[in-house]
Amino acid sequence: MNVKIIASLGPASSSGEVASRMVSAGATGFRVNFAHGDRASWSHYTRITRDAEASSGRYVALIGDLSGPSLRLGVLDGVVEVKKGSVVRFALESRRARGDVIEVPIDVPRKVVEEISEGDLILMSDGKISFSVVGVGDTYFDAVAQTESTLTSRKAFIVKGREFELPIVGKKDLEDLKFACSEGFDYVGLSYVRSSEDVSYVRKLVEKMNCGVGILAKIETLSALRNLDSIIGESDGVVVARGDLGMNVGLEEVPSIQKKIVRKSRELGRPVIIATQLLESMIENQVPTRAEVVDVYEAVQIGADALMVTGETAVGRYPVEVVKWLSKIARVAEAGSVYTQERPAGDLRTRFVKGFVELAEDLGASLAIYSMRGATARRASTMRPRVLTYVGVPRVEVARKLSILWGLNTYVVEASSYSEGLEKLYHTLISDGKLRAGDIVVLVYGLVEEYEEVIRIRKVSL
Repeated sequence: MNVKIIASLGPASSSGEVASRMVSAGATGFRVNFAHGDRASWSHYTRITRDAEASSGRYVALIGDLSGPSLRLGVLDGVVEVKKGSVVRFALESRRARGDVIEVPIDVPRKVVEEISEGDLILMSDGKISFSVVGVGDTYFDAVAQTESTLTSRKAFIVKGREFELPIVGKKDLEDLKFACSEGFDYVGLSYVRSSEDVSYVRKLVEKMNCGVGILAKIETLSALRNLDSIIGESDGVVVARGDLGMNVGLEEVPSIQKKIVRKSRELGRPVIIATQLLESMIENQVPTRAEVVDVYEAVQIGADALMVTGETAVGRYPVEVVKWLSKIARVAEAGSVYTQERPAGDLRTRFVKGFVELAEDLGASLAIYSMRGATARRASTMRPRVLTYVGVPRVEVARKLSILWGLNTYVVEASSYSEGLEKLYHTLISDGKLRAGDIVVLVYGLVEEYEEVIRIRKVSL
């Protein structure tokens, strides 16, 4: 299977056994949402991820999702049930019910309340919950419920069509970023990105921490869509965050926007992940709906690197079955896939990679790449090679980062030089039964010499 699967960890998937079963079912990455839980629970998720990785013999990426400049409810005294037509007061300093008005605390800067106006639409839960603002005070706003809803602590909300000038990394995010670095997370998801400057700012923070974590920019705001090319170029990958994206634009626009983001990411040589509501009904049901199957099938067909599920595996009743269904749908979708998008051919290194990928395809050969830092492997992945592609890297940290990229089968092969690493990878593939007598393999490593490069074409002889 070429497309990769990323499952979110949460109460439903907090046991080592469930994590291991999800990896066996096809998960190659786990996501931890830093908006929920605490460091003790996140450290536990780190441990079960690495244990599942060790027991399976597969490399698993660990992604920490930063909250970013999100707007959230505060801590509620239990669950608040709201009927359609009820008036709710969202207040900076309130948690009580007064008369006919329900008061709910909000955890936002005061300037957000000051900028909200009558008629604004407040959306939650990917748009399933909505309120219309009918009044605004110094520290609160009143809103009429457009839907019946259940409000819980820390639930995120947006003000439709509004973006607030808030720092991309707040105090909590900074501490969470430090935690991700100390725990060896492979990526952090950057929420509510508005421009490439947001990404470069966080990259500088990461560099100051001497941390190797990659940055995944979540595309979910109107500003992100306006600045799409520069954001993709500055990031290590992007996430099509369809939940908030679908609340900021018309739902009918999401399919075409999704295709555009995938196409642009491939053109610019960055991995792209499609997320949110892929198999939403499986939070409660053991079998997905037909519409969900079509949605996943389409996501695979348009060339996404990875599929990310959130609540389905974090709080759903059937986390392992969710991963199994994603794997099943992806295999069928890939069997009928023809990736017609023109392959990127930008700088010299990209053209070099395009050349050896097409050479392997013309020969009907497997492709074996040795890549010290993973750059050549990432370029090869964006080409969507139609042959089996194996990658050798010297460190497990590099292997984990590559584990969510399309079509790569990664091995850790320690070596002091590219040539030595490539030969070791070749013999490892033979010993693992991936290459057999008579097979043809194209052996290559990155363009490391300015004046000469060698591509080896070898017929396997045991």
